[in-house]
Amino acid sequence: MEKDDRLEWSARSLFVTGFFVELGLVLLGAALGYLFLSRPFPFRLALDAQGLLVGLLATVPMVGFAFALTSRLAGRVGFLREMEGKLKLYLGSGIRSMTIQEIILLSAAAGVGEEILFRGVLQTLFGSTWGLWVASVIFGLLHAVTPAYFALATLMGLYLGSLHIATNNLLAPILVHWLYDAVALYLLRKQWLKEEEEEAGREEEKEGEETKENHQPE
Repeated sequence: MEKDDRLEWSARSLFVTGFFVELGLVLLGAALGYLFLSRPFPFRLALDAQGLLVGLLATVPMVGFAFALTSRLAGRVGFLREMEGKLKLYLGSGIRSMTIQEIILLSAAAGVGEEILFRGVLQTLFGSTWGLWVASVIFGLLHAVTPAYFALATLMGLYLGSLHIATNNLLAPILVHWLYDAVALYLLRKQWLKEEEEEAGREEEKEGEETKENHQPE
């Protein structure tokens, strides 16, 4: 019998664990900032019009990227299919059952926690040029479910880090990260629920055919 390595998360356990782990990165970032830079939050975070506008505009290509990654065409590309399969294996059961509100809140926690740690603290710690690359590679490594995921997460880190440098405001990368994650999780949830329904339909059809065969006169 083939071993089933799926992790059976409930929506509640995935949401609660993910939410508090992501927000815990704020504390980790604050500790590193205080330890190495004598300031827990060595970056600018301002709720201003420029940060909001840049963040919203910079989200547009990322949302397009999320739609591309969850398209039927992407499912025909080997390394993208492998990446989606790994995510489904580890997180599929929980994400399928999550509500839209839970997806939005979990994505917000990821946007705040990860951007404070990687762009706000680590990128600042190593300086603009080196910090951009160091923070992005570490970001990629911590998302390295597959080699393709590592490469895509590193590129996303470079994108978010460049936004931070360009605006000198962590608001823009937080917004982009939050909205991208929310859209990507919603699209994966929608796709996996549809696949689950189709699989259930095939099983029902198969059972119906077997029942019909069993009731045929000899």
